[in-house]
Amino acid sequence: MARLPRSLRVFPNHSVHKVWRGHNREPNLGTDHAKEKYLEFLNSDLESERYESGAVLQALTLMSNHTHEVFHLCDPKLFSNHMRRHHSRYGSYFNRLSDRCGKVAQDRPHTTLLADKHHEMIAVFYIHANPLRAKMVRDMRNYKFSSHKLYAFGIREPWMRNIQLPRWYLELGKTMSQRQREYRRLFARYLSQFVTKKKFLRENFFGPILWKRKLELRLVKWRRQHAPPI
Repeated sequence: MARLPRSLRVFPNHSVHKVWRGHNREPNLGTDHAKEKYLEFLNSDLESERYESGAVLQALTLMSNHTHEVFHLCDPKLFSNHMRRHHSRYGSYFNRLSDRCGKVAQDRPHTTLLADKHHEMIAVFYIHANPLRAKMVRDMRNYKFSSHKLYAFGIREPWMRNIQLPRWYLELGKTMSQRQREYRRLFARYLSQFVTKKKFLRENFFGPILWKRKLELRLVKWRRQHAPPI
């Protein structure tokens, strides 16, 4: 069956949660140096003339064998072009560094469309909590490769220069200190009360049930139209 077009699953003026995973769960980001190169290539493309404002980076956490990124989309096609350039460049670098060839990623990046500001916030909480769930750190302020420090404490590392805080975050308070304090409170509540199941990472849509069903029906219709003849 033909591959499902990303245009059926992502739309302008929506945010997406993006995951890019190493082939066979290989630690393609296993060292600090590798993560730094991934971020270097990411920022280089976001700042290039070719990028053309396809999407706005809002949050990010890098793990040892996968990435979590939240983007607000302006133009899905331009965003797809960005991902292709960025991952191709990093993949070539990783293969040279590791004296290997072949696939670096398990598949093309998976993008989950986020329905609204509430689900955007939950997605950001989820990716910022990833190193805690993996027991890599006990306090997220100690994790270097996450935008949590920017949200919670206003600490903008040089690699965060292209991150734009989302609207829901700006609505948490009138001043940055109020927003940071409220973010820390909501994040602590998320950690203590809410568990976002990993299943949402594999889904095409994250939002209210009726909203998801409506969009999933479009995918079912497309698959039926493009099913191979029996």
